[in-house]
Amino acid sequence: MTEQHLPIPSAAPDNVVAKLPPICRVESISRLPLDDHYALNRAVLFHERASLMVEWPSRKVDARLGVGSLVSIRWLGRPESLGGAVRISRLAVLERPEPSGDVFQTIPTAWVQERTLVSRGSALWQRLSPHFQHLFNAIFWDASRLHRYLLGASSLRGHHSGAHGNLHHTLEVAEQALKMAENQALACPDVLLMAALLHDAGKADEYCLGGSGLEMTTRGKLIGHRHTIIEWIAAAVANARVCIPEPKYVGLIHALTSARGAPEWLGLREPCTLDAILLSAADRLSGQIELMARHSPTQAGFGRFHPHLRGQPYMVGTSV
Repeated sequence: MTEQHLPIPSAAPDNVVAKLPPICRVESISRLPLDDHYALNRAVLFHERASLMVEWPSRKVDARLGVGSLVSIRWLGRPESLGGAVRISRLAVLERPEPSGDVFQTIPTAWVQERTLVSRGSALWQRLSPHFQHLFNAIFWDASRLHRYLLGASSLRGHHSGAHGNLHHTLEVAEQALKMAENQALACPDVLLMAALLHDAGKADEYCLGGSGLEMTTRGKLIGHRHTIIEWIAAAVANARVCIPEPKYVGLIHALTSARGAPEWLGLREPCTLDAILLSAADRLSGQIELMARHSPTQAGFGRFHPHLRGQPYMVGTSV
């Protein structure tokens, strides 16, 4: 996807408004006093389809409105451009998650510069059923949580341990799992895709940057990402009134919580659905491939040791 800046003529026709996205994210915002009572607000809004600067006068500051907020534009008659900014009535903060708005398309370039990641995420989101789209939006409507999800690593010293590592890993797992599910009658691609997008999402609150680099948070040490994502799902369903068919809800939770070989006394269940089995396989495959790529030699022979590989990766020579 390529960012486009839509020019707004001084007296724009009504169809220009129709072309603008219904949901935008605030990239920056400032407030310039006009007199003792009014100030001029100016904000830069982002959407993958359009980016524009808007301005509007107001007497009070909306405390909910800030960088990262998801908003919709309230127009003041026909849109007019004044000094490069479009005059509007106000920005309405969208506090409740919109069921059908693709949040991936509101991710600014400053958050994720590698735009192919955003386009891949958007394509996967659009393959979800409406109830799972709503659930994803409800979980990540909070700008800070979404930013951590996009920016964070997938592990401390293992696979995908760099910036945006968890996003890379998540997209790889989702895409690989869907390929593995093709022509598999026992698979539910909708459940599998949602589970793949969420399986490591809780790591957004598991790691943080500390004085010595990436480290585990208190929540990460005491609770872990598997429990965190279940909390998020439960809160989203309750607070945003997300309606998910019971079989799919149970299938999703099972895929996210089941673990092969876990001791019975832990209370975890063995994977009993093909979706859970495929998710586990795609998860491990993504991690192993990334570690192999980083630690393999540049030519035939052994690479560098890594404990998660349990040895040194070996590259087979291609000479005949």
